[in-house]
Amino acid sequence: MLLHLSLATDAGAQTLPDSPLPRGEPTPPVALESLDHGPQTLAALQGRVVLVHFFATWCEPCREEMAALTRLAGRMTDRPFDILAVDVGEPFTRIRRFFAADPVPFPILIDEDRATKKAWKVEFFPTSYLLAADHRLALYAVGPVDWDSPAALEAIEPLLSGIEAPERAPVLPPLPETPGSKP
Repeated sequence: MLLHLSLATDAGAQTLPDSPLPRGEPTPPVALESLDHGPQTLAALQGRVVLVHFFATWCEPCREEMAALTRLAGRMTDRPFDILAVDVGEPFTRIRRFFAADPVPFPILIDEDRATKKAWKVEFFPTSYLLAADHRLALYAVGPVDWDSPAALEAIEPLLSGIEAPERAPVLPPLPETPGSKP
């Protein structure tokens, strides 16, 4: 069951459209080289809740969201939860430079030819897909999400417990604005 995700924005709450991926169908495969963790596949994580997060280092909201994803990964240690962050369209050297100062505890997958982005029908950065343990789509979000928020944890927790997602997702707030950040 797909959660319809609402994100609070400066203009108020907005309901996102249905996911571009079909409901109830298996998600496209992910099999990519990673920055520091060798080849990675979504299939290897069967039975675990997975957040597949598409981003680019030039995307300012993506850069800000990386810290929240790092904290989320820390809170999910010893839980059946993984993050696969997929950098789209950039060479290894640029990505490596970006993460040299602020490494993350999850794999950074490299979609240099954009084939995975196309298969997952990603149109905007950041875009996140939260998958249940059977890798059916449970939540779809476009834009930076505050993964530190109680609402984000409330959306993830039922999936970790093997409970089917509710009809309506909680409202997930965007990242708080920081001085100098652009809307």
